[in-house]
Amino acid sequence: MTSDADDSGQMAAPSGLESVAWHRAFGALADKLDGANFWLATVRTLGRHVDFDTWVVLIFHHRQPPRILAESDEDDGADEALFQDYQRGLYLLDPFYIDARDHARAGLYTLADVAPQCFQNTEYYQRYFQRNIVADEVQFNCPLDAERTLCLSLGSTRAYSPEALGLLSLVQPWVLALMRQRMHFEFEHEDGTPPGPHPWHPSPQAPRELESHQSLTEREREVSQLMLGGSSTKEIARRMAISVETVRAHKKHLYAKLGINSQSELFALFWQARP
Repeated sequence: MTSDADDSGQMAAPSGLESVAWHRAFGALADKLDGANFWLATVRTLGRHVDFDTWVVLIFHHRQPPRILAESDEDDGADEALFQDYQRGLYLLDPFYIDARDHARAGLYTLADVAPQCFQNTEYYQRYFQRNIVADEVQFNCPLDAERTLCLSLGSTRAYSPEALGLLSLVQPWVLALMRQRMHFEFEHEDGTPPGPHPWHPSPQAPRELESHQSLTEREREVSQLMLGGSSTKEIARRMAISVETVRAHKKHLYAKLGINSQSELFALFWQARP
């Protein structure tokens, strides 16, 4: 099976006989649904036509950290440490996690679709995303129920071309259908069990204090999380359905309670609180 590459090196969408080859490829994946190498076979099929450098399959959950089902495997083990840091709390700053938690919608989403205005200026971007993903990320989202979303994420060291995104959009229905059917055979082994929730994990119950001596309310915690994720004051106000003045008041109060003066100090406290 052949494809024409564009100037960026990304592959153009298949046509003619290549469409038949795609159908055969997805048929072969359906035969592997109950096998241990299903996820690897899936990303290899996609990788024949779209360039990406890292991948991970995980379940976003409203009440606990993400559960990693499968991931790319680098020889130096660096990706394992980064995924562990992600499960210990960095997921709370991930724009894909925040979007899936708030919307729980099926489809293919790009970093540009979900990232807030100041994402590249955040400590999360500098310390994790830039080191792990580097340039761009796309994600297939498949909601499983009201609280869980199954995700297949593809990270790239360069921006995805319009042709690559077009191809991924074309195969999205097949990918999502396979992901959904795979859950009938997915066993969440101990290896994928996440640590306990970060103290700043959203609480579905009544507002709680993060620490007795800090006394952050759930609203202040949410403002803190969105700030560290790169949301501007206006974006926070829009997301939380409150006024800009209220957001500024929350920021002032939480900085005073925590005895800090900058987002860097806020991130340090967030990171120290990880399980």
